[in-house]
Parts: sequence; C-alpha cells; structure tokens
Amino acid sequence: MDVAISSALFAATCLVITLVALSADKRITAITAAATALYLGLDDFITGLPHLIPALDFLGGHWNWSGKVLSLALSVLVIVTLRLSPDSLGLRFKQEHPKLAWISLIGFIAWGSILGAVFKPGTANLETLAFQATMPGLAEEIVYRGIAPALLLGLVNYKPHVKDIPWAVIFATSLMFGVWHSLSFSKGSVSFEAMSGLFPMIGSVAGGWLRFKTKSLLIPILGHSLANVAFHVAGGLGA
Repeated sequence: MDVAISSALFAATCLVITLVALSADKRITAITAAATALYLGLDDFITGLPHLIPALDFLGGHWNWSGKVLSLALSVLVIVTLRLSPDSLGLRFKQEHPKLAWISLIGFIAWGSILGAVFKPGTANLETLAFQATMPGLAEEIVYRGIAPALLLGLVNYKPHVKDIPWAVIFATSLMFGVWHSLSFSKGSVSFEAMSGLFPMIGSVAGGWLRFKTKSLLIPILGHSLANVAFHVAGGLGA
C-alpha cells in the first residue's frame, strides 16, 4: 500500500509541476501535462513492484534490477501504444554537435567524482558498479529525457523531434526527477529529503539540455551511467 500511495503522491506533484510548465510553453496542454504525470507515477509504481511483490523480483540482487527491467518494459509499451517516433525520443546514435557531446562526458565523470568524494558512499562491490553502469542511466534517461519530454510536447503519432531547446520542459522534467529521488511515503508519513534530489536535478538540467542540443539520448545515458560509477568509485577511494 505504501508503494501505491507514494506513487500517487509523486504523480500529483508531477501534475502540479507540469501545469506550471504549461504557462511557459504553449505546446504543453492540460492533457499532455496530465498524461506525463500519470505516466511518471505509473513508472514509479512499476519500478517499486518488486519490493511489494517478492515474486516480481525475478533477477534478485541487492539493487532493484527487476524494477528497472519492468520500467523498461513499460517504456516500450508506452512508445508502441502512443506511436512515439525514435526521432521524437532521441533514440539515435548520430549526434548534433558531436565534439560538445563527447567532451560533456568528462564533465559528468567529474561531477560524479566530486559528489562521491564529498558524500563518501563507501566501497562499491561488483554488483553495485555493474548496476550503476547500466540500469539507472538506461531506464531513467528513457523515462525522464525521452518519453516524458515527448509526452509534454505532444509528440505522439510519429511526430518528429522539435527544432528548438524547450527549456520549460527541461526544467520541469529535471524538477520531477529530483522530486522522484526525494519524496517517499512509509508507515503513514510523508518524507522529503531535499538533498537527495538536488544533485540529480542539477545533473538532469545538463542531461536535458544535451538531449535536445545533440538530438540524441546517447550522451545523457552514457553521462548518467559514468557519473554514477564515478560517484561510487570516488566514494570508495575516500572511504
């Protein structure tokens, strides 16, 4: 029950954020705002299902591998059902401004290393490094830098990629990503850890800008993964 309530609270928060973004970008409508909030709430619920139903934790492990696989499955379902084109999602290898794209990866590594040195998460084992190098970057970037922006902008039925950089969408999805890391509900009480979401939100602004600047999700996915690994490696060195 806590998982469902937490997801509902998150979806409601996302709805408020997307409706505020509506006033800054006329391409966002009440329908696309509600659809985006509903999708993100559902993704949160699906990702947490292995904690609610042990039988769905089919991959096991210390980290939520199964939840991330379920999130990816939901993403595929939404993409197919709403006919979101690969172009509108940034699902392509070709990069606009390739030099900027690849140089930015150094920035992501530095960002993760600095945070790891500051927060010192401890020595990471092989499972931690394998998980951080793959699942969060892939699953979360597709959701927050791919599908959520496409939904907000109404890019359904194979509509093409937008030509500009929609800052209202970038800030809205980054804020929602930060809230996702901060908001929780457990044993009848709501908690909000602002610091847990602040740094993911900041990284998301950079990732969102790169997603639209390069017209591709490749660099945000790689940057997210490298930053996560660097965080745990640097944290282990400082332990």
